[in-house]
Amino acid sequence: MENFPTGTASICWIDGGGQLHIRVYSTDGYNVTERCNDGSGWTNGQLNEPGSAVSAICWQAGGGVHIRAYCTFEDTTTEWCIDPGSSGWTQGSYTTM
Repeated sequence: MENFPTGTASICWIDGGGQLHIRVYSTDGYNVTERCNDGSGWTNGQLNEPGSAVSAICWQAGGGVHIRAYCTFEDTTTEWCIDPGSSGWTQGSYTTM
């Protein structure tokens, strides 16, 4: 039986060259995965973390785009970060109260 998404979050931005970038974060109730579209079709992203719920935000700064994904699993929310110049997703400092 396939795992179909039970929740999604999406973000987008336009880079300095006018290219639209879209990220969709989906959970099947157990794991959050990322899909990316940078103008040439959809590909699988690097994010693959535990989560039954997800939210996301992005912003542009001088160096590029910063993305934060918040994955909630077993009553704990974990922040995942990707920033310009980073080699991949890292755990952020956000903690659940």
